[in-house]
Amino acid sequence: MIRSWVRGIYRLLISLQLAVVLLILLSLSLVVATTLESRYDTATAQYFVYRAPWFAGLLLGLGINILSVALSRWPWKRRQIPFLMAHLGILLVLSGSWITRVKGLDGMLRIQEKDQASIVEVDEPQIVLQGAKETRVIPLAWRPPFVLFRPIHLPNGLVVEEFLSRADPQFSFVNNTSEQARPALQLKFSTKRAMGGMPAMAASQSLWVWDGADEWRQSDAGPAKIQLGGARPTVPGPWIWMNFSEKSGLEFEATSLRQEVSRGRIPLSDLQRGGAILDPGWKAVQIEIQQFVSRAVPLVEYVPAKLQFGAKAPPSAIRIRAPRRADNQPGESLWLGMGDRAAFETGSEKIQITYGPKRYLLPFALRLEQFLLERYPGSMQPASFSSKISVDRPGESPLSTIISMNEPLEWKGFTFYQSSYEESPGRPTASIFSVNQDPGRPWKYLGSLILVLGIIFFYVARAQKSNKAPAQRRVGAEVAT
Repeated sequence: MIRSWVRGIYRLLISLQLAVVLLILLSLSLVVATTLESRYDTATAQYFVYRAPWFAGLLLGLGINILSVALSRWPWKRRQIPFLMAHLGILLVLSGSWITRVKGLDGMLRIQEKDQASIVEVDEPQIVLQGAKETRVIPLAWRPPFVLFRPIHLPNGLVVEEFLSRADPQFSFVNNTSEQARPALQLKFSTKRAMGGMPAMAASQSLWVWDGADEWRQSDAGPAKIQLGGARPTVPGPWIWMNFSEKSGLEFEATSLRQEVSRGRIPLSDLQRGGAILDPGWKAVQIEIQQFVSRAVPLVEYVPAKLQFGAKAPPSAIRIRAPRRADNQPGESLWLGMGDRAAFETGSEKIQITYGPKRYLLPFALRLEQFLLERYPGSMQPASFSSKISVDRPGESPLSTIISMNEPLEWKGFTFYQSSYEESPGRPTASIFSVNQDPGRPWKYLGSLILVLGIIFFYVARAQKSNKAPAQRRVGAEVAT
């Protein structure tokens, strides 16, 4: 019975029917992957097809089928060389693809002007738990928004309760007694304008300003700058500068487009009551103070993003809950976006949690000397952009070169492509590179070459055999005569 089973499996592995079925399934898989990528994005196609275990199983099955067919011809003969070369080429291509999947690198490198960097971020989310004794790295595979997520239990009683594939942050400010607490205001801007005799159209905008960090101290409300605390602005208007003290309440100074200055003060009692109106003296503009927190710290929560698919979709976010407290009440929970970190008290130990992409440290560093940007005449639309970079070489002078969209840099087995850039007012421009390392590339190139040569030799041998057949028939006819 065992021999019968072995013979049956052997006949299946070397059968042409198995090869045809596998090739049809692979073709259908590529059709599905292409459809998913065009309708959604690359990450969705990778989740369902390219990185799925069943797709790897199909490729492995094809490799076993090809290897079995080649071994079934043993002992090999000279006339079988083209056949063996073709099969060897396919096996080398599959092996190179597997090596790339296991050991390859495909990530992003961000460098600001006049700065250097060597850390590549890979699009593979992970959770890092850092305690007093050990540090654990837990991969958290990305999944599309329509795939059901089940809670993940982490060490120390922590639980990942929710996962948002693409998440937008929602900020608010809550009362706090810590040293970092500073005043915060939520302002609502309302404007009314009439156009061409039509009724006035109303528009509104709500925003937060917080005197605890530079990135929160100033905000934009249309063309106007809004600032809470810090030094009084020196740029031309329009802008509103506010300063809070418990004695005076909220004092403000507003400068219009015509550089007209108006000042005012809102008592603390009016701020605490809510709904106070800040009048900058601008026509058709009303500013309402919706919320005021005298000692505030930021609180961030995440909601499903409006843009769920595509290269411009935001990254993911998770919500983690701490273990139950000593009084059996549920532990606190908080949101972590990509790159965020927090600390949890779990019993007698304090755990530092970081949620971010997987990182790879390059064996060298790249320095961005200058970012070059050309725009179309008369517009702000970029026409082309490139980066002048330098690479340190031990014992030699640094290598200087330019990376552009069509001219990548190949160095030490890594390829750097100019991908995009970031511009922020008051900050250096940052250049973003796609970094690729493909250790299986030589095997794929070699396999493709052997495969092509095998096909050529096959047709040459077939043509020679066809030419010999008429000559043999003529000789046979002469002998018969």
